[in-house]
Amino acid sequence: MHLITGIPKLDDLLDGGIRQNKSILFYTYPGVENLPFAFQLLYTRLERGDHVLYFVNNKKPDTVRFMLNNYDFDISKYEKNKKFAFLDAYSGLFGLNSKERFSVKDPSKIDDIQKELSKALKQLKKNNTAIIFDSLSHLIDACGTPDSVISCLNKCMPNIQKLNATPVFLFTAWAYDKILLNQVRNAFNCVVDLKAIERKVILRNYFNVSKADWIKKIQKQDIPFKITKPGGVKIYIPKILVTGPYHAGKTSFIHSASTRAVSVNRLGTTVALDHGHVDFNGFAVDLWGTPGQERFDPILELLGGESLGVVVVVDSTNPKGFIRAKEMLELTKTSGLPSVIAANKADMKGALKPNEIRKKMNLPDDIPIIPVVADNLKKVKENEPCKLRQKDIESILSKLFEMVV
Repeated sequence: MHLITGIPKLDDLLDGGIRQNKSILFYTYPGVENLPFAFQLLYTRLERGDHVLYFVNNKKPDTVRFMLNNYDFDISKYEKNKKFAFLDAYSGLFGLNSKERFSVKDPSKIDDIQKELSKALKQLKKNNTAIIFDSLSHLIDACGTPDSVISCLNKCMPNIQKLNATPVFLFTAWAYDKILLNQVRNAFNCVVDLKAIERKVILRNYFNVSKADWIKKIQKQDIPFKITKPGGVKIYIPKILVTGPYHAGKTSFIHSASTRAVSVNRLGTTVALDHGHVDFNGFAVDLWGTPGQERFDPILELLGGESLGVVVVVDSTNPKGFIRAKEMLELTKTSGLPSVIAANKADMKGALKPNEIRKKMNLPDDIPIIPVVADNLKKVKENEPCKLRQKDIESILSKLFEMVV
């Protein structure tokens, strides 16, 4: 059985999610956030009926509650029905009495932590229990020698799994020696690396799965992500270019696809840029639309820079525009990027079918051509973008995101 994490592309890389009772480590490099991954996972499991135990040793449990609410993850109802609980290993550090159901009086003693953990799991024991350990780095720093913590991990992990629990650890790779770092990675069934592409500053965060012992061949992919509040972890595609000939329907596509969009236009025609932001199926994506008129050609190459994919909007009823569409692809230097053709006005008289469009544009078979129609032409207002049918938009986005990531 697999436990989905609530982060779609991560679940894909894990062949459906975390294998039940297998241990997973979010191995994080300094400067990259890991808590949102844990938050999204725990809330997903709670919504699916599982129990969650949150071991916290580096902040107050109330701080975690506050942070979860910032992501719109309300755990109050799960605490009331005893499906969620904290194991407080923080209050004891300051000699304070904990108000939580489970707590450790002396968090520097790893044996005491083990005993309280076992007690909590026996009370929570159900079909599935996920344990979030926040954080392993602090545990190593606070509980004597790193070797003793690693030894304890290796001993207690099988016992945790016998209690039908899936342990999820958060770890930040501070300036530990390489031997310890290798020991940490080797102690887990699965390791997800959270890294950043850096120059002088962090440019982009990404994750990959470097280890999962239930998968024969791991997909070697670096998946870009961003953290949104509310929302949590989103697969982040910073720039998708939307291009195509004049009056093909680019602005309509961007406004129909986006949760928010802005256009600069005059008399219903874009004279500068369209910009939209998409939140769809766990992805956060920025769309940038180019003007179709030839007088804007000098800036098309600039607009195409750093794009990760392209949607080419064509008018199915206007074959003359197909030549211009291919020309624009060349000008933007996006030929060869993951591309989808949005064949707009597909239900109108004289509209060409996808195979006819492919032939006239001389497109390879690996570029999808997806018909698009208006949601309701009777609702179209003069000088305003037309609303396109949602299922057509979703088909285009799903196909393109799959190709990009």
